[in-house]
Amino acid sequence: MARGFNPTALNPPGVVMESVDDTGTAVVITVRSSTSVGDCPGCGASSHRVHSRYARSVAYLPLSGRPVQLKLLVGRFRCDRALCTRRIFSERLAAAIPWARRTARLDEIVHHLGLALGGRPAANNAQRLRLPVSNDTLLRVVRRRGAPAFAPPQAVGIDD
Repeated sequence: MARGFNPTALNPPGVVMESVDDTGTAVVITVRSSTSVGDCPGCGASSHRVHSRYARSVAYLPLSGRPVQLKLLVGRFRCDRALCTRRIFSERLAAAIPWARRTARLDEIVHHLGLALGGRPAANNAQRLRLPVSNDTLLRVVRRRGAPAFAPPQAVGIDD
């Protein structure tokens, strides 16, 4: 039996799709959090008190060769704990790393491209894949995240 396509399966975890707009040059997907509760990153307490909301844009994986911009409607909450140093905080979404301009999935692909090919060859390959990164960005991501840890080779002496 054939199963139908579920468009919500394309959503990043923890978000609800609001709208999809085609601007001619890119596809803009507007999403918001699926919960109305935020966890304070300072003390870990849950808060229902919404301070404000703001829009944040991050680059997402390309769709049929066209760039995709993910517009996140992020909530700001108030922390009620007396000993917490943060009074106002933004909710953390699994779709984007805090302060990042790319989603975690796109950043992972950029990191692997930089590891495999280096700067300029990876930038050329990324351009063919319609990923918006430069050669300097690829190298910066590799330096920031580091190379995977390998076990050092065991030195074999003359007596062994």
